[in-house]
Amino acid sequence: MTDDIRDDLAYVKALAEEGRDTPLVNGVIYVIWGLLIGLVSLLSYAANVGWLALGVFNSIWPWVVVFALGWALSMYFGGRSGVKPGASTLGNRTANAVWLGVGIFITGFWITLMFVHDNFTTIGVPAYFLYGLMFPISFGLYGVAFFATATAARIAWLRWVAVLAWIFAALSLVLMGSAQYLLVGGIGTLLCAALPGVILMRNEPSEIV
Repeated sequence: MTDDIRDDLAYVKALAEEGRDTPLVNGVIYVIWGLLIGLVSLLSYAANVGWLALGVFNSIWPWVVVFALGWALSMYFGGRSGVKPGASTLGNRTANAVWLGVGIFITGFWITLMFVHDNFTTIGVPAYFLYGLMFPISFGLYGVAFFATATAARIAWLRWVAVLAWIFAALSLVLMGSAQYLLVGGIGTLLCAALPGVILMRNEPSEIV
């Protein structure tokens, strides 16, 4: 048995004696992606409707930067979260696995769209229209991940975040192709990723318990 696992078992035992569940330790990852995607979406919306003269946000490059930066920050802070008390518990390991899977799929789907987004113009699909699937699919996966995380970590309020994410999935699908699509996507990401991340961070254990 490694020292980390032994320390986590002692930490979980102490929590059990106090009647508390092991908190999640990866809230910073939710904050990173929620802020990055949410803010670039809102800036893109503002540029598209003419509120701000930010021509660069009408292109794909801000999204390339955001995805690259998001993964870089996730790997850095994810490593630091992995040594926090309770990181090796079932709830945290399940949350890390399900969210890693979500992140890999969303990133892979987005990269694939970069190559195939204009393959269907001959049947009447506008060249960049398929990018509109990103938010409906992402919010749908957020909901599944939060629901699984809520069960594994026994954090009931995360189920309501899952429901909220599914509402934004439906709403962004309805608004797909409209100017309000990016607005809804930005607000939804801040509410369904950044805000829960902040709450989880406030409940995280300190480095030394």
